[in-house]
Amino acid sequence: MKSKVAERIQKETPEEERIFVRQYTDIVLRINQILMAKGYTQKSLAEKMNKRPSEINKWLKGNHNLTLKTLAKLEAELGEPLIYTSKEQLV
Repeated sequence: MKSKVAERIQKETPEEERIFVRQYTDIVLRINQILMAKGYTQKSLAEKMNKRPSEINKWLKGNHNLTLKTLAKLEAELGEPLIYTSKEQLV
């Protein structure tokens, strides 16, 4: 059961913001799953990508907007897809 405050906040939050938060969270969870499966740390990923560990941390904490270019670099380095398009899901 939601509180009245939570319901009010949800009603006042624009739909695009809720979608953004949901998608960003899904992407970060996927990245963390891959890191764990491959035995990578944020530090080792940073080294592989020639980035500072603090930048990787910002990506995974939601403090920095992930661009499509960054997502492509992450996918290439991790060797796993992070996002799926509707076309890919149909295959």
